[in-house]
Amino acid sequence: MNRIAILSLVVACVGCSGGSDGPTMHIVKGTVTLDGTPLAEGSIVLDPADASGTPVMGGVKDGAFELEAPVGNKIVRFSATKVTDEKDEYGEPISISLIPDKYNGSSELTATVKEGENTVGPFELTSE
Repeated sequence: MNRIAILSLVVACVGCSGGSDGPTMHIVKGTVTLDGTPLAEGSIVLDPADASGTPVMGGVKDGAFELEAPVGNKIVRFSATKVTDEKDEYGEPISISLIPDKYNGSSELTATVKEGENTVGPFELTSE
């Protein structure tokens, strides 16, 4: 499954989480850099490490993120893209991923969400 499909699924699932019958959510915040520079813009996904429950997603802006997640051990995934000068066969700009798969689909980054407010990271990513 490609990344766009995965992110679309995650976004759809995020809208289904929470509510009065859902798990109690807790604030998770932190920082992320790419090659020593704060990640300008992107997204973060916290997947339940035990594959139960729903992933949650948030935005990254100027190297910082804040989102709400239920307690538990999480696999942390980052994504960010850049539009190139190249065009596809329909004349649309082509975007490329700035984040290697080792921090996205194959991520081994982890965090633990506990009750209350949580600070995770810092996550220091490299483009290679």
